[in-house]
Amino acid sequence: MSYIEKIERKIKSLHSDTTIPFTDAKVDGVSTDTLRKVLHRLHDKGSISIVKRGCFKKEEPYAELLFVYGSLKKGFDNHNLLSQYAKRLGKARTIKKFGMFEDSFGNYPYLIPTPHTRIHGELYQITRKELMDKLDIFEGSPEYYERKKIEVKSHHGVKRAFVYIQPHTTAPEDQESLKEWKDDTQHKVKRLDAYLERMVG
Repeated sequence: MSYIEKIERKIKSLHSDTTIPFTDAKVDGVSTDTLRKVLHRLHDKGSISIVKRGCFKKEEPYAELLFVYGSLKKGFDNHNLLSQYAKRLGKARTIKKFGMFEDSFGNYPYLIPTPHTRIHGELYQITRKELMDKLDIFEGSPEYYERKKIEVKSHHGVKRAFVYIQPHTTAPEDQESLKEWKDDTQHKVKRLDAYLERMVG
């Protein structure tokens, strides 16, 4: 058994919902510096929360999958929201068909349940509920988007994952449904120009 496994086993034996000093997780043969590094790694993994210097709390295991198709994807504007407590599992696509359209300015896409095409995006494993709560706020869920589970396919096989969708929005008449959203600046400018022309009349 590795020293990491020994520390994890020791943590499991400790009480939940209390603040625990780092020293309570110490095992034989592990230095204080190594213990600190392991505990910080477990914090990033979501097993514990470091609440103040030298203390932590145990966390209930949390593991949910999230399918993203817009600005949360790697290399896009809001991907930094997934910089902690999220593990990228690779590219994925929806099993069912959806409609994917852009907002008036081309800044972000949205899904509707109307069957048009299978949507290509990315799959993430979320390891902390606090991150999912933060994403709900960012996406305006449940008022603007709803977070629902759908089936997606990746190199890990077919999985059920959360996705943000607008279930009551209808397809815009001036757009064709997209298969994959790309960050195209020139396209955004054209969308903005077209929007302004419509507004001016």
